[in-house]
Parts: sequence; structure tokens; C-alpha cells
Amino acid sequence: MHPLLLTALAATPTLEIRSTVDGGKPVSGWVYARAGQAVVLQAAVGAEVKDAHWFKVEPTVGSLDNTQPSFHFEPVTYQETELTACAGKLACPASVAATVLPAVPEVPGAGTMAFKVRVTLKDGRVLETPGKESVKYGGLTRAVHRVTLRRDDTLIGYAAELINTPYIFGSAGPDGRNQSDLLIGSDCADFIVYARRRMGKRAEYTSSYALDRQAPPLAAGTPVREGDVVHFPSSRHVAILFKDNPPKGVVDEGDLILHTCWAPPTVQRLGDVPQCASLPYRVLRFPE
Repeated sequence: MHPLLLTALAATPTLEIRSTVDGGKPVSGWVYARAGQAVVLQAAVGAEVKDAHWFKVEPTVGSLDNTQPSFHFEPVTYQETELTACAGKLACPASVAATVLPAVPEVPGAGTMAFKVRVTLKDGRVLETPGKESVKYGGLTRAVHRVTLRRDDTLIGYAAELINTPYIFGSAGPDGRNQSDLLIGSDCADFIVYARRRMGKRAEYTSSYALDRQAPPLAAGTPVREGDVVHFPSSRHVAILFKDNPPKGVVDEGDLILHTCWAPPTVQRLGDVPQCASLPYRVLRFPE
């Protein structure tokens, strides 16, 4: 047999995850879709397969600090959780429901999740896509497949994409690539700026106390609305007004906020998180 042919036969086949959304054409790369759309993962491999196993790649820690003792990318720890219902299959429905971090029942079906597939070929060779070992800037690299589902096209809807990622105090990234954009995690201000950018609006990553340069304070007496930004200067915290419970048009401790504060993104009653949402507060609003 010709040496070049032998080399070709011995070459390792490639393996990648491709995805379909609502039965569409399989595509490579990360998937961004709406909660409720059917995303199916497919193992694309150029060889006959004997077996396959699918895994969620999930953070095991809810909060980290990049700033102590000086700035660095604090490493996120991950675990790989096998999807036993997909064992032996080359296709697997993608759910972003976490098995490690707490669920957020107020935003069902939204969030981000990383996936990995391992296949055994007919000849016994084992191939796998990048998983928890593939890290940079503190978290998973772009090589690890992500499925990210938003609630809708509002600030609240896009912020929900970061559900299932940890709070990272001092989240950052080189060359304008923030850890939020990489779906690694975020602090309270970057959580909101990420959502604004995902809406297709111009927004720069900044600190909580400088966010008012992009979202000016409401004039006194202006009724608030869901999706406004609530700023708590004394605790240097910002959150999104998720639900304006009665009395309407004002922010009070009975309202619900969507935020991340030393815990993964979640929805909470404002009065239940005094360590983060401490009085006084003011309301900011991004321009239309």
C-alpha cells in the first residue's frame, strides 16, 4: 500500500458538536436562542461510532474574587455531569438546567450551559470535544461548546443568559473581551452591561458607581418600570428591576430584582438582600 494512503488511513477523524434549533440546519459554534426553542446537539464525526457519551460542563462555585490580593483571573472550577439519557446516541437534546448551581424558577428555561461529547470509534479509538480542562481567563475557552438561551429580547431577557454562571467580583478581560462575553461569569455591573450589549446597543463595561454615565438617573417623580436599573450607592451594587409589585411605579422592598451579588444570577425580593440592596437607592434607565 502506498505510504501516503497508509498515513491517510491512520489519521485521527475529527469530532465536533453541531446544533440544530427548532429542527433547522446543523451549525457549528455556540448557540444563542430563545428559551422554549428546541436545541439538539449532534456529534459530527468522520468515522463509524460504537458508543457515545454526553456531558454538561458546569461551574461548581457560585462566587469568586479577581481582585485579592491583586488583580488576577481567579480560576473557576468545573465538573462534567453525564447526560445518561443520551448515552449511546449521536444526538442529544440540550437543556440549560443546572445540576450544580441553584435554579432560577422565575426565568424557566433561560441560562447558559457548556457541553462535551466523547465517542468510541468502531476501531476502539476514543475522541472527545474540549471540556473542563480547556480554560483561559479563569474559565472555559471558546472551544467548549455553549448553548445560551435568553428569556426575550429585553434587558431582562438577555441578562437571563448569564444564569448558571458564577458571580466574579472584578470580572474583566483583555482587548475588550470581558468574562461576561465569554459566558464565564460577571459582577453586578458587567451583568447589566452584558445584557445591554446583547440587545445590540452600545455599552462599555464599567463599575457599578460609573454606570450612570450610560444609564442616567430618572428625574424625581418619574414612574419606574421593569427593566430599569436600581443603583444602591452605599453597597456599590446595581440590579435590574425584574417585577414591580404594588404599589406600582415606585421601587420598594417588595419588588423583585434580577442581579448577581456574591452568588450566581438570581431573582430575589429586594428586601431580602440588605447586604447588597441596601438603602438608599436611585433608579437609572438606559436610553431607548
